Amino acid sequence: MRPSRQERGFQALSILFGAAPFAFGLVRRVRTGYDLRYLWVAVAALIGATVGMAIGKAYRRQPSVTVALSAASFVIATLLATGAALLLGMRLGPGVLVVGSAFGFCCAASCVFHALAHPPARSIYRYR
Repeated sequence: MRPSRQERGFQALSILFGAAPFAFGLVRRVRTGYDLRYLWVAVAALIGATVGMAIGKAYRRQPSVTVALSAASFVIATLLATGAALLLGMRLGPGVLVVGSAFGFCCAASCVFHALAHPPARSIYRYR
């Protein structure tokens, strides 16, 4: 079965949001010539968002759960991104928190759009 137009749109948004932190990391790398910290922070945020979505994958059959999964993915991705930044030698401050939360938001949004683009299979049985 071919994906619908809406599912293809969600998949495109998923790719765009997922690529945004890595694009910022590559821009930072090109501008400085050596700084790879943003790329590592982007990897940590993507891992965090993926872990958040994987934890709740079994519960994704209900549409209301997607909102809770997105919030959990955002929190986990932001914590991992900020933690990675601190491990790379950055000092905790507004800049680190903004970058961590922005990367966490982008990666969590990417995972949510991916989940919306691939809805769970419908059962042939009706639950009452």
